[in-house]
Amino acid sequence: MSVAARAAHAMVDSPPHLIVDDTARLICAAAGNPSPLDFHLAHPGEPVLAAARVSAAARSAYTERRLHSSGIRQYVVLGAGLDTSTRRMPTACAAWHVDLPGVLAWRGSLLDGAGTSDLGAPVPVDLTVDDPVAELAHAGLRIDEPAFVSWLGVSMYLDAGAVQRTVTSLGALAPGSELVFDHIVPGAARDEAGNNYVRAVAAAVGAQGEPWRCTPTSTDLATWLEGAGWSTVDSTAEADSVPAGFWDRSDALRPMQLVRFTHARLTPGLGQA
Repeated sequence: MSVAARAAHAMVDSPPHLIVDDTARLICAAAGNPSPLDFHLAHPGEPVLAAARVSAAARSAYTERRLHSSGIRQYVVLGAGLDTSTRRMPTACAAWHVDLPGVLAWRGSLLDGAGTSDLGAPVPVDLTVDDPVAELAHAGLRIDEPAFVSWLGVSMYLDAGAVQRTVTSLGALAPGSELVFDHIVPGAARDEAGNNYVRAVAAAVGAQGEPWRCTPTSTDLATWLEGAGWSTVDSTAEADSVPAGFWDRSDALRPMQLVRFTHARLTPGLGQA
C-alpha cells in the first residue's frame, strides 16, 4: 500500500508534489493486476487513499531532505519493505536494506519483475529479537563511521519494548549518526481528520490489518532517545513538514494530526553512547 501511495502521488494529485517515485510505479506494475495503485487511479478523491498518499510522500520527502543535507555516506533503511529511497540518495552513499528474510525475498522478486536492480545490500533482521547493528556490521557497515538510518512505517507495528530496544541498539553506531523515524501520536493528540483516518483504515482492513502497538508520547520518546545517546534535532507533525503553501490546493489532499516525524543525532556523552 505504501509503494502504491508513493507512485500515485505524482500521478493523481495536483502539483506541487512532495516526491516523484517512478520506481514505485514499476513495482506496482510488477505486482500484478489489479495492484493497489489501480485503486488510487480509479478513486483519487477517496479520503483514506488521499491521506495514505500524502503520508507516504511526506515521510519520504522529509527523510530524504535530511539525508541529503547530512553529508553522511552510509545509508540504512530499517524496515525496508518496498522502500525506493536509494534511487534518490546521494551518489556517494552505500546502502543497506534491513527487514525480515521473507520480506527481503519478496522485495527482490518484485524489483526483478519491475526490471530494475536493488541499490542496497539486504540484511535479514527481526527487530523483535535481533540486534540490527550487529547484523549491519556483518554486512559491511562501518560502525566507526556515521550512518544515516531511515525507519519509516514500522515503529507503530512494534510494541514499546521493541521500539526502545531498537533505538538503544542503534546507539552503538558512530557518533554523528542520524536517525529519522515516524510514529503515531496518542489518541488525545489526534484531530478529527486523524481519527477519521484511523476509523477508515480499521473498516477497510478489518482483521487482516496489523494493529498499531506503539503510540508514544513526546516524553516517552525523549526518554528512549536520550537514554541511548540520541539528541533530538527536530520533531515535526506530518502536516507541518511540507513546504509553505502546500495545503493551498483544490484536490483531495488534506492535513491531519496523526503522525509525527522525529530526527535525532547520536551525541557523544549522552546515555549509553
